[in-house]
Amino acid sequence: MEFGIGTFNCDRHPDDDRPHSELYQEMIEEVQVAEENNFDCAWLTEHHFTDGGYMPSVTSGMAALAAVTDDIDIGTNIALGPQYKQPVRLAEDLAVIDNISEGRVRFGVGNGYRVEEFEHFNVPLEERAVRLRNLIQILRKSWADEPLHHEPHEVLQGERSSWEFDGANVTPPPAQDGGPPIIIGGFAPPAIERAGKMGDGFTIGSLVGLEEAEEAVDLYWQSVEEAGKDPDEQELVIWNFAFLTDGGDAESIVDDGWEQTLDQYGRWYHNAGMIEDPNDLHAGFNEVAMYYDSPERMIEEIERYQEIFGDDFHFVYQAAQPCLDSDALKESIELFGQEVIPHFN
Repeated sequence: MEFGIGTFNCDRHPDDDRPHSELYQEMIEEVQVAEENNFDCAWLTEHHFTDGGYMPSVTSGMAALAAVTDDIDIGTNIALGPQYKQPVRLAEDLAVIDNISEGRVRFGVGNGYRVEEFEHFNVPLEERAVRLRNLIQILRKSWADEPLHHEPHEVLQGERSSWEFDGANVTPPPAQDGGPPIIIGGFAPPAIERAGKMGDGFTIGSLVGLEEAEEAVDLYWQSVEEAGKDPDEQELVIWNFAFLTDGGDAESIVDDGWEQTLDQYGRWYHNAGMIEDPNDLHAGFNEVAMYYDSPERMIEEIERYQEIFGDDFHFVYQAAQPCLDSDALKESIELFGQEVIPHFN
């Protein structure tokens, strides 16, 4: 098993008066603590145009973390693929970060769903799957050891199309041969099948419910098999909101940030037509979130995940929340890294 920490977004709570410069510095320090305590990867996540300044530039965040760490991988879970209207610029950015980190980048990407983001970036919502497929294709071609040739889907063609290339020489190459692994996220069957056919892995949150997550993962492995790919070369990432204390009240520590997270995602899901009422999200998320007062309880729950998903997956300890005291998070990271991770490795 592997373990990740995240997903960092430096979103600010309305009652938090810390400047974002302080929040970003705290993120850097928290990832350094994770590196010292057995974590395999630090994950960042992306959204735009939010009141709290939810991280809009995961590439900048990844570069900052790559420069101050030595061993821990740096990943996105997830980047919003359709919003990258200049795919080669993204390929170049990720290649540079991969070189800064000496090959420690993992790129998680998905369709996105927030209506406001598609509207403000002038990206048609109905084109998101086409744009994501073409983005992944261009990333791989950009990182290959040959000039880039790409004829995009017809909806992306046209004068000065940023998706059409005929012999461009994209440099520098990434540190990793063939580029960073591309891990694709999603909940709908077409997105899951896309991950199996086009990706190097699949990421899904267990907040949809463990039974639903298991069905999604089964479809993913079926798609991998149908694509003729080696399952041993694929990465399965399972994430969940979680926080660990030793004898304390974990829920009270994360309460303000958790409430903001539920309300914010509830609005976003509702506006996207994914749920009927913004409050419909709360009960399900509260039921499966992992807020525990002992390492033993956390170990028991992750063992339950093992029974469902097997021994070879990457669990993301999604402990970073808005308004969370940085010292409390560092203590939780250290506790998880010293008492939980060694049990599985």
